Amino acid sequence: MSEPTRPVATEIGPDGNVMARVTMSRVSNLVRAELVAPPDHAIPVIFVPGIMGSPLMATGPNARLLGNDNRWAWFPDDALGWVAGFSKLSSYSRLSPLERKQLLDPQLTRAFSSPEDADQDTMLKFVTTLPVQEARNRGWGSVSLDSYGPILNFLEAQLRYILAPDGHPYPGIMGAMPKNGSTWGDLKGYSPLKTESLKAAAEFRYPVYAVGYNWLHSNSQGADYLAGKIRSVLERCRKELKVKCEHGVILVTHSMGGLVARMCAKRNPDLIQGVVHGVQPAIGAATAYRRVRAGWEDTAGAIGLGGTGKKIIPIFANAAGPLELLPNQRYGEGWLRAIYDGKELFRLPTGTDPYTQIYLKQNAWWRLMNAAWINPIGNTTQATLISAWSGYEKMLGQAKAFHMGLGDYYHPNSFVHFGSDSGHQAFHRVTWKLLAGFIPSGRPGVPPTPLPAPSREQALALRLTSDSLEGRTTMINDLGEESWVNKQGTAVVHNSRGDIYAADIQGQDQAGDGTVPAHAAEDAAEKAVFAARMTGYDHQGSYKNRNVQNLTLYSVLRIGANAKKLSA
Repeated sequence: MSEPTRPVATEIGPDGNVMARVTMSRVSNLVRAELVAPPDHAIPVIFVPGIMGSPLMATGPNARLLGNDNRWAWFPDDALGWVAGFSKLSSYSRLSPLERKQLLDPQLTRAFSSPEDADQDTMLKFVTTLPVQEARNRGWGSVSLDSYGPILNFLEAQLRYILAPDGHPYPGIMGAMPKNGSTWGDLKGYSPLKTESLKAAAEFRYPVYAVGYNWLHSNSQGADYLAGKIRSVLERCRKELKVKCEHGVILVTHSMGGLVARMCAKRNPDLIQGVVHGVQPAIGAATAYRRVRAGWEDTAGAIGLGGTGKKIIPIFANAAGPLELLPNQRYGEGWLRAIYDGKELFRLPTGTDPYTQIYLKQNAWWRLMNAAWINPIGNTTQATLISAWSGYEKMLGQAKAFHMGLGDYYHPNSFVHFGSDSGHQAFHRVTWKLLAGFIPSGRPGVPPTPLPAPSREQALALRLTSDSLEGRTTMINDLGEESWVNKQGTAVVHNSRGDIYAADIQGQDQAGDGTVPAHAAEDAAEKAVFAARMTGYDHQGSYKNRNVQNLTLYSVLRIGANAKKLSA
């Protein structure tokens, strides 16, 4: 008869290697410790965050804007303090538009370059499944742990143990095996995980890493940066952890991180086994236009990041990364429109060119950018405005080149989840509603006559006279055109020259996650192996949602179960 055994759990040591703790016992104790060695093959899982999801280091004079001891250009894990200013005297929210531009200068900022860049207090607060030093070595400190710590800890904990010695799934894996997949949402390409699939997936280790990047730079640069980090991760797994890495990595992305991952995969197909995309603005999002013109639409965003375009433009216009979130050439026609008294006056773009029709319009009342706030130094000479606009054109050119280079590419092994929640409406289209103007009666006590609706040509050509950059503009009609109007019961001829209008941006118009409309995210679903249209979460908090976490685990296991050797 064989001697009885007791299982001994393994854990990750400070150096990243698997270890176990065994207690010595008397010779008379015949119960042996049974230790199951982990697989000798690995497919690292790498998390890629969205815009503003990576802390950035200040590298020049911008380091002094928030005090002599400041090293951050962006530090999202102190949202109430560093960002919103509720608990510290120095904060991002209290900076002027010019100071914000200086602090977030793409040339004076950088992503983390070493594990030591990570903030120790933040790591201790949010890391629960790894020794802090190993979490540093895996890049966890290079992303916002307030937003992404839950998914990093969850994946690290659940992927470490897939099948028990008796062949049954460990309890943590059961979340990826729902009795009814529809509890996750409206699914495409769903097939339940079976024992055979779990056995195949369990042939690999899945160490969880994170790669923050400089989101002010073009996602084209971000893609190359990510590729370099992937190679470093694979090299570390081979040399330091002594495991075989012949199957590349699995990328898990949030929001704009999906754009980075797609371009990285397009350029480096031999590095990536599969991609899990979450809430990706796959073809851009009209929310980006709205925030430039009117600031953040929700109270928390307005307090911390800016409730006026005056605080958004200086960063947005001078950085290619944010501009790459604008609706691109594949977003569709007519997402920007104007209405008057219930009648649509015009919609733009016509065709597939929002760049020249919207983004490069300098004087149109429905333009994207106000040149005076691109470099808000208070000196609005013509030379200053020309220089600022030239810099913006350069950044927009980078964004357009990225859009064109990425095109409709998705990794062929893509898994997608996104919000389509009517309780979290987002901007599919942006609508400007012209407010009714009036023709004075000229007689005391006699009410004015409403102006007739301007023609499409008139509406497009209205001259901007003021812009609050909080969603309200006023315009004047310089085009003279005669039409009949009913003035106090009498038909009279009215000339439109000099007519004054105001316009307000209307609210969100489509189910989404509060930031990305379903229209923008579902483009990725069309080519995905698996896609989930979900409800119950907002954009930034999506990876804190337990359904999203379980669905991500499911996606990683499916990718691992079908993994093929890559040429790298």
